[in-house]
Amino acid sequence: MRRFWVSLILLGTAAKASAGLLSPLYDEVEANGARMYAVRPFYSSVETDERWEKDYLWPLYVRKGFKDETYVRFFALGWHNDFSSDEGRERTWLLPIYFQGRAADGENYFALFPLGGHLRDFFGRDRIDFALFPLWARSQVNEVKTTSVLWPIYSRTQGDGVDRFRVWPFYGESTLEGSYQKKFVLWPIYSSVEYTNPGNPGGGFILFPLYGHVQTEKGDNRWVLPPFFRFAEGGDQRIINAPWPFIQLSDGRVYKRYLWPLYGKKQAGSTTRQFWLWPVIWDSKTELNDRTQERFNVMPFFYSEKEVLTQTDGDAQVGEAVSNYWKIWPLMSWDRREESSRFRLLDLWPMRETDGVERNWAPLWTLYSRLENDGGVQHRLLWGIYEQEKDIGNSEWSLLKGLVKYKKTERGSSFRLLFIRFGNSEK
Repeated sequence: MRRFWVSLILLGTAAKASAGLLSPLYDEVEANGARMYAVRPFYSSVETDERWEKDYLWPLYVRKGFKDETYVRFFALGWHNDFSSDEGRERTWLLPIYFQGRAADGENYFALFPLGGHLRDFFGRDRIDFALFPLWARSQVNEVKTTSVLWPIYSRTQGDGVDRFRVWPFYGESTLEGSYQKKFVLWPIYSSVEYTNPGNPGGGFILFPLYGHVQTEKGDNRWVLPPFFRFAEGGDQRIINAPWPFIQLSDGRVYKRYLWPLYGKKQAGSTTRQFWLWPVIWDSKTELNDRTQERFNVMPFFYSEKEVLTQTDGDAQVGEAVSNYWKIWPLMSWDRREESSRFRLLDLWPMRETDGVERNWAPLWTLYSRLENDGGVQHRLLWGIYEQEKDIGNSEWSLLKGLVKYKKTERGSSFRLLFIRFGNSEK
């Protein structure tokens, strides 16, 4: 449902809210097959044929659904998911204490942290059992099972070609059949690896914080005072960190030039990123199938995002921006997508549009907005105290929620003062 409400607003500028004198506290909008109702900031709902969402003092309590699935969130700590009724799968979590649910295979589970319990599909694990954590815990991923006692001190893992053992920080070893054998002694002082993959065999060690050397058939890595100085070469990739993180140089599949925190540039695949005075100024450029996505950020005050076509798409030509967005936080923002655009003053939310903010909070702090769609333009000032609309052959403005209003159409014009109408536009 990402940006679902935003799309409704941008593409539904012709839709009228029935709020009247109560706007922006109360809204009812129907556009583009979606229906929205709000009593701000206490409650809002939005729904289409397949999706729905209800907010109660967002972000305190949220309910949403898609087809047969239901999702509930209580602030940032509580969740309830009721998945497809055919599976009977559900879960209720109140982090980090209470966990209850039913897995896809019908098994019920319950856990009360740190006392004990049984968990399914949690934290990347298929199953987790624990008692008086960190005293004892057992987990499973596919056929790989791990038992921990006084975590993270003692751990034993076995199954599906995996064999791991540790008594941390004194000694540990890890083996993945056909891939590697790793060991550590007095972590992080000494660690070693032997790669058994026939495609790139080799091995090495790191004696922290003095020196390290790992050599394989396809590459060579050396560290001096790790992790500060690194010299690596292999295949078509070369890396120099001297010292990390201040000077980082790479050539090959990944191109990097970092003079941190003053300036940096990294190019990997179709994405290029740069920063100046990290983390204040950064930009990125990503080459997609038929367009380029460009982002620029001066934290926390300015952010822009633009998509430019690299291939002809219908009437749109190469080099044309199909979407363009910028924000000067917390003053204003502008968003254009194809033939629709919106300008807003103020815009207090520091990130780009968030559905819950757009429905429940943004109308309360928006002093002025300008919406444009298919040649129609709407201006709204001070929560609708002054409104102006213009479309092909039609225009109107109103003051004080229609107490004073002027309307002009192809059939004529009318003027209203104190709810008394003058003119003939309605004939």
